[in-house]
Amino acid sequence: MLSAARPARGFSLIELIVVIALAGVLLSLGIPAITSWTGDARLHSVAESFTNGLRLAQATAVTRSHVTAFAVTSATPAYDAVPAANGSNWMVLVDPLSSSETMDSNWLIQSSTEARQYGVSVNSNNQTVVCFNSFGQQTANLTTTQTSLPANSCATPGVDTSPTYFELSRSGSSRKYRVLVYAGGRVRMCDAAKTLSTTNPDGCP
Repeated sequence: MLSAARPARGFSLIELIVVIALAGVLLSLGIPAITSWTGDARLHSVAESFTNGLRLAQATAVTRSHVTAFAVTSATPAYDAVPAANGSNWMVLVDPLSSSETMDSNWLIQSSTEARQYGVSVNSNNQTVVCFNSFGQQTANLTTTQTSLPANSCATPGVDTSPTYFELSRSGSSRKYRVLVYAGGRVRMCDAAKTLSTTNPDGCP
């Protein structure tokens, strides 16, 4: 004797409501973690770009045998933009070698608004410009005053115990990064929340 086929059973309305409610709770718990992770990732990306900008200035100074400056600014980065303490934009400028050379856009090597786009703050410790000479070392002197940079605007070269540094942070991020520039030319990014040691090679001194 054949038994009648039972109809397929679907989800009841109560079961659907329970599943949706649980999914909402789990999603709300995960949003803060996702937001924090995203903020940390953006900050790290900007800090790396900032570090690479300094290294580009250093490499350009060596290859062109011209003093090259890395400057932070609050204005739109350009060859004639004025440096400003704690500016969120930056630029790399080659300093003309002689007074007969005119400063123009050809001397602008790099400009970036990445920090502003991602809401990253730059604490420049009152240093707005870092300059490198043809040996790749930090220098306090520009070759000429033909740029938008004042003749005495370059940061005083730091020493091993007190390098020139910039600190980058972002609202909503649990991290801070420092970019250190030493007198001999070493440029290094470190995690400000960690102390440099054998177990924390990415920490700050």
